[in-house]
Amino acid sequence: MSNLMKSYPKDFIPYPKPAFGKFYRICKTTSIYDYKSKAESLNFLYCTDIFNKETEMNPNPHFLTKQFRKIGAIFSTILLCFCCTIEAKEKGVYYNLTEALQHPTDVRTLDLSVMDYSNDPLTTLPKEIGNLQNLKSLNLRYNQLTTLPKEIGNLQKLQELDLGINQLTTLPKEIEKLQNLRDLDLSSNELTTLPEEIGQLQKLQKLSLYGNQVTTLPKEIGKLQNLQELHLYENQLTTLPKEIGNLKNLQELSLDNNQLTTLPKEIGNLQKLQELNLNKNQLTTLPKEIGKLQKLQTLILNRNDLTTLPKEIGKLQKLQYLNLDNNQLINLPKEIGNLQNLKYLRLDNNQLTALPKEIGNLQNLQTLDLHDNQLTTLPKEIGKLQNLQTLDLYTNRLATLPKEIGKLRNLESLDLNHNDLTTLPKEIRNLQKLDLSENRLTTLPKEIGKLRNLESLDLSGNPLTSFPEEIGKLQHLKRLRLENIPTLLPQKEKIRKLLPNVTIDFGPET
Repeated sequence: MSNLMKSYPKDFIPYPKPAFGKFYRICKTTSIYDYKSKAESLNFLYCTDIFNKETEMNPNPHFLTKQFRKIGAIFSTILLCFCCTIEAKEKGVYYNLTEALQHPTDVRTLDLSVMDYSNDPLTTLPKEIGNLQNLKSLNLRYNQLTTLPKEIGNLQKLQELDLGINQLTTLPKEIEKLQNLRDLDLSSNELTTLPEEIGQLQKLQKLSLYGNQVTTLPKEIGKLQNLQELHLYENQLTTLPKEIGNLKNLQELSLDNNQLTTLPKEIGNLQKLQELNLNKNQLTTLPKEIGKLQKLQTLILNRNDLTTLPKEIGKLQKLQYLNLDNNQLINLPKEIGNLQNLKYLRLDNNQLTALPKEIGNLQNLQTLDLHDNQLTTLPKEIGKLQNLQTLDLYTNRLATLPKEIGKLRNLESLDLNHNDLTTLPKEIRNLQKLDLSENRLTTLPKEIGKLRNLESLDLSGNPLTSFPEEIGKLQHLKRLRLENIPTLLPQKEKIRKLLPNVTIDFGPET
């Protein structure tokens, strides 16, 4: 999925298949005693593939760091030492077209992907490709193909076909003959339509069409009864055919970065759908049938034009991740409180003025993002969110906070900057990060000294006239920001003595 960095909650493990193919080629020409230059080449290939296969990449930066650490240590040394073993196990795998055509019945896997400038990209594919009767996997990624020969249809045993990052504008109708195809990657080409014959690929489980110029889908797409993943993001789709509802086994549907204004009601028939990404479209409403997606875990609707949500959204009992940021929502249905398994809720950059009290029913919620709305109050029921860890409320119109906010025992980060707060509830506990900058605070409650886990405190831009000594009890405090508070400048030395081990920022005047 995409894009990372799409805003995607699930962990995806990168599978650098093209880079592994290149690794095999490096092994064939490298001895154990002279691997340095080849290892450097491998590192480059692996890095390139991580970024080119971004839809299979985990968006978590910590995860990426872990991947980069693996590049040099594992691939450059240990695996290269076992290249002979790998070569012995890779019978039937070819990386040269001429060589493959000389042994047509032996070829099981043909990898002709171009990952660097060591090989010239293919501009055409010879019709003799159809002679590879036992071929199961064909990788043509990163070439410059504009068409495919009709003989491609002769590859009756083909299960995987990767045509990503080419220049294809059409597909031959003979593609319908690939009856054993399970994975078809057509991403990043120049396709505007699909042939109706695509519907004949009855065993297809994954279809990737992202990064093309597709404007419509043929109704025959609904015949792909075994399809589990359909990736259509970054196209020019304005509508979806109602037949999309026939994809009974579909689990992932990516439609982000299109021009959809509506969804067909038949989308509710996708009973096995777990992930639905509609980010960056032009949706103004959702069909009530969306509530039928009983297995949906991830719903991404940010950057649309939604003003309301159907009450049926409350029927998504397995939903864990809901992203609605950058819409035009003015209120939320009370049924949102029925999402008992919801862990992550983004509502930032909308027009919300209030929250329904039912928000307090989201017992498993861990992250709630409400920044850049028009909230003036919070319901006291917010104190029921016992698993909440992060609460972002910055850039609203809050003048007070309910004392019940102090019941959020697991809350670690609270961002309230750019509001109208004049007081702070003394009940707040357990925070690690507290941002109160750009409010109207003149004093702080002495109870602030009870925030024993606090590491970061930002009070910048408040008209503070005094500074409580109890703040010196914050033994874990690492950083304190007091910028743009001229009334505290005469107390600089006193504050520094109070917090000798804390980095304190008083602003440019210090």
